[in-house]
Amino acid sequence: MLEKFDTPVRCSEGHLYTSYWVPMGSLKAIRLGTCRVQRCPVGRHWAKTYRVDPSELTAQEAAEAAATHDARVF
Repeated sequence: MLEKFDTPVRCSEGHLYTSYWVPMGSLKAIRLGTCRVQRCPVGRHWAKTYRVDPSELTAQEAAEAAATHDARVF
């Protein structure tokens, strides 16, 4: 069930990873409209994070996003 909310995201510095993204909710980030401020596990920094449409990613970018997941809540 959790996999349906796993979403590729990009931080403001360009790092790609997967995050547990629930519409209209957030347990580990600060919501700012369409973006969130959360810890980037790739660059180990706090940044604005935006959802990425999986169809717009190349195969390499999709693999890069899938390789790293932010901290699980549960």
